[in-house]
Amino acid sequence: MLDQLDRKLLIQPGERGNVMYFLFFFMLVSAGMAIGRSTADALFLKRLGIEYLPLMYIIQSMMLAAVSMVYAAFADRIPAEKFFRALFTVLIVLILASWFAMSASNTLIYPAYYLIYEVASEVLLVHAALYMNQNMNTLQAKRLTPLIYAGAQIGTITGGLLLVVAAPAFGIRNLLLLWAGLLVVAYIVILIRHQRHGASTHFRTPKKSQHLLKDCVEQVHQGIKFTYRSSLLRASSLALFFMVLSFYILCYSANRIYTQTFDTEESLTRFFGLLTASTSAIALFFQLFITNRAIRHFGVRTINLLFPWTTLACLTALTFSFSLPSALLGSFNKDSLMPAFRNPVRSMFFNTLPAYMQGRARAMSIALVLPLALMTCGVLLLVMQHLDNPAWFLIPGVFAAGLYLLYSRHMNKAYVGTLLATLKERLFLPDKRMYADLQGCSNESLDEIMRGINHADTEIVIAFAKILAAAFPEKAVEIILQRAASMDNATADRILGLLAPLDVSASAGELRAFSAHGDPHLQTTIMRLLLDKGDKSTITEAIKQLDSNNPRSQSVAIHAALRYPDAHHSRNTVIAVWQTLLQSDTTSRLAAMDNVPDLALLSEQEKQSLLPGYLDAFTALLADPSEHACLQALKALHCWEEGSSPEIATAITQFLASENPLLRQAAVNCLHLISEPQRNKLILQAIGDGHVRVRENGIAILKSVSEHYNDFALKWVSGNEASLRAQQTLLSSLMDADLEKSVYADIARNKSEEILLLQEALALLKHNGDNTARSLLRHTLKEQLDQTIELVLLALESLYNKETIRIIHAGFSSGDSRHIANACEVLGNLDKNAMISNLNNALQASAGGNFEQNNRRFTSVDEVLHWCADHANNWLSQCGKQALYSRNPEETHA
Repeated sequence: MLDQLDRKLLIQPGERGNVMYFLFFFMLVSAGMAIGRSTADALFLKRLGIEYLPLMYIIQSMMLAAVSMVYAAFADRIPAEKFFRALFTVLIVLILASWFAMSASNTLIYPAYYLIYEVASEVLLVHAALYMNQNMNTLQAKRLTPLIYAGAQIGTITGGLLLVVAAPAFGIRNLLLLWAGLLVVAYIVILIRHQRHGASTHFRTPKKSQHLLKDCVEQVHQGIKFTYRSSLLRASSLALFFMVLSFYILCYSANRIYTQTFDTEESLTRFFGLLTASTSAIALFFQLFITNRAIRHFGVRTINLLFPWTTLACLTALTFSFSLPSALLGSFNKDSLMPAFRNPVRSMFFNTLPAYMQGRARAMSIALVLPLALMTCGVLLLVMQHLDNPAWFLIPGVFAAGLYLLYSRHMNKAYVGTLLATLKERLFLPDKRMYADLQGCSNESLDEIMRGINHADTEIVIAFAKILAAAFPEKAVEIILQRAASMDNATADRILGLLAPLDVSASAGELRAFSAHGDPHLQTTIMRLLLDKGDKSTITEAIKQLDSNNPRSQSVAIHAALRYPDAHHSRNTVIAVWQTLLQSDTTSRLAAMDNVPDLALLSEQEKQSLLPGYLDAFTALLADPSEHACLQALKALHCWEEGSSPEIATAITQFLASENPLLRQAAVNCLHLISEPQRNKLILQAIGDGHVRVRENGIAILKSVSEHYNDFALKWVSGNEASLRAQQTLLSSLMDADLEKSVYADIARNKSEEILLLQEALALLKHNGDNTARSLLRHTLKEQLDQTIELVLLALESLYNKETIRIIHAGFSSGDSRHIANACEVLGNLDKNAMISNLNNALQASAGGNFEQNNRRFTSVDEVLHWCADHANNWLSQCGKQALYSRNPEETHA
C-alpha cells in the first residue's frame, strides 16, 4: 500500500525517509508560523488599527534589509540546518520576550511583535528553499518540492484550527507560548536528523579564513555583483519588486475589508484561523495532486506566469468591487495559489544558479528588492489610505501586477540560458575550444602551446608540435627545429616529419646542418623533406646515393631521380636499384615502401616490371612478426592503386582485429583493396571501432569508395544495420552534408521511440529472475540505451542550437545526478514534441527520476527476450537469444 502511495505522490525508491522528515519538519514550522501570523495580524489591527499598517511596511522594509544582509553574509558559508538552529534560537527568545511584554501591558510590543513575525517569515521562506536545494537535485525538486510544501500547508491548517479552538479558551497572548513550543520541537527534530545523517548532501564547506568580517562583507559584495550580472536575477529582482508592491496592496485591501467586517479581536482571530485553515487546505490539495503534475506537464516557465495573472485579476476585481467576496478572492490568491504554484516555481528558478551563489542570491531578494518594494508600498498607502475611494491605491496595484507579469516573462527568457551557463560551469566546459580553431589567436594561446612543446614527455611534445604546425605555421619551423636539437635521433625524426606541409625554404641551411649531426635514418628524412621542397643542392646530393649501401638512402635517390628526371639520365639504373630493394631483405623492402607514390611517375612498362616484386614484398612484410614492418607495409598499401592478392586481403582483414590501434588504423586505409561485398562489412566494423582515429579512417575510406555516401550512411543509421557507435560516427559525418532538417528529425524520432523500448525492456528484466545470460543482456540493454540517447542528442544538434545540445550531452555523460537533472530541465524547455518527451523520460530515468510510459509494448519478460533476439543489432540479438534459451532453475522446474 505504501508503495502505491509513493507512486501516486511521485516518490522514488529510497526517498521516503527524506520526504517524511521534510514533511514533518515543515509541518512543525508552518503550524507555528500560522499561529504567529494570525495573532500578530489580529493584535496589531485591533490594538493599533489598520491606519498604521503602511507605516509598519516602511519599518519592516528597513528591518528586512538589515537582517537580510546578515543572512547574505552567512547563507553560503554554513550548512542550512545550522542556520535554522540559530534562527530558531533567536526567534524563541524574541517570542518569549514578547509574551512577557504583553503581560506587562506594554502597547509598543504589538507593532514589535508584528515586525518579528513578518521579518522571520520572510527569512524562513527563503531559507527553507535553500535547505531543500542543499538536499535535492533539480528533478527531485520538481517532483518533491510541491509535496513538501504540501506538508507545510498541513501544518498551516493545523495551526489555523488550533487558533479557532484555543483563542477563546486561552486568550490570544498565551498562544505565543504554543508557537515557541513548536519551534523548540522543530529545533530538536533538525538537530537529531543531522546528528544521524551528517550535513546537507549538496553543501560544500568553503575555505576557512582568519578574517571572518572581511569575508562576510565580501560575500555580500559578490552577491550584489552577481545579481547585477545575471540576466535571470535582474529580471527576477524586478519581478519580485512589482510582485511585492501588488501583493502588499492586495494584503492591505483585504485586511481593511476584514477589519471593517469583524468588530472584536477574538472574532477577527477566529476568522483568520478559519481563513488560514481553508486557504491552506486548498493549497494542500493543489500541492498534493496538481502542482507537481502541472509543472511536469506545462513546464516551470508556464506555471511561473500563473500567479502574476491571478494577482492582476484579483486587484482588478477589488478595483471594481471593494467588498468581502473580492477580499476572499484576494486571500485565496495570496494564501492558496502563491504557496502552491509561485513559491515552488521561484525556488526552481534559483536552482539554476551556481550552488555557491544560491544563498546570497536569495538573500539579495529580501535584503535589497523586498525592502525597497515594501518602502514604496508603505509610502504609497500612507499617502492614499485617507482618500475615500480605494481605487487611488488599487489602480497603482493593478499597474504593478501588470509589470510583475511582464518581468516574469523576462525571467522565462533568461531561465534556460542561465541553466546552460551554470551547467557549463559545473562541468568545467570551456567557453571556447582551446586548440580546435587557433588560427590567428593571441600570444597567450602560443604561450600555452609552448608549455606543451617544452614538456618532458615525448608524446606530449609531439602532440603540441602538431597543434603548433596547424595554428602558427609561420613560427612552427623555427620552434620545432630548436626543440628537435635537444632530442634523440628517433624523436627528432618524428617531430621533423611534421614540417612536411610547411614552408622550410628559409631554414634549408639549418636543416642540412642538423642532418650532418644525425644518424642515417634522420639524414634521409631531412633529405626527403628538402627534396619535396625543391632544394637544388639536395637533389644532386640525393641522386649520388644510388650507389649507397644504405637502403633508405637508395630509396631517397630513386625518389629524387624520378621527381627530377633532368638531374639523372640513366633511368634503367634507377629501376634496377628499385628492383634490388624489393628482392632483398626486410630492411630493403621497408625502404622501398616509401617509393610506392613514385609508381605514378613510371611508364606502364616500367610499372609492370616492379608490380610482382611489390606484391611479394607486401606479402612478406605483412607476415613479418615485427609490428613496425607490418605497419609500414599497410601505410604503403594505402597509396597502392594496382592489383592485390588474396594473401594481402586476408592480412588486411586480420589486422582490423589487432589489439594495436595503429595497425587497425592503417588497415582501414587499405580497405579499397577488398572486394565490395566483404568491404562494406569491414568498413562498418571500422566505423564502430573503439578508437576514434580508426573510426575517422573508416569514414574516409567509405567516402572514397562510395559514389552515394550520404545514402549509404542514412541507410545504415535508419535500418540499425551498424552498431550504435558506428551509427554515431556516420551521423557525425553527415552533419556538414547540408541535408534537410527533416532527415535528422526522422532519425531523432525513430531513435527516441527505440529509447522507450530499451528503457521498458530494461525495467522488466530488472526484477524478473537472474542468471548469467540475463545479466549480460541487462548490461547490453543499458549500453544500447546510453548509446541510443547519445545518438538522438547528436541528431538534435542539427535541429537546435548545437552548443546547447552539446552541453546537455556533457551533462548526461557526466554521470552526476545533479548534472543529468539540469540537462533534463534544459532539454524539456527546448520543445514540446514526442521525441523530446521520450528522450527526456529516458534521461530522467537515468537520473533516478520517474519513468512513465502510457502505451506499454511489452507485457512479459518473454516478449522482451524475443524482441531482443530478433533485434537488428547483432550483439543485442546474440545476447537476447542466449537469454531466451537459458532458463532459471525455477523456470525449468515449472
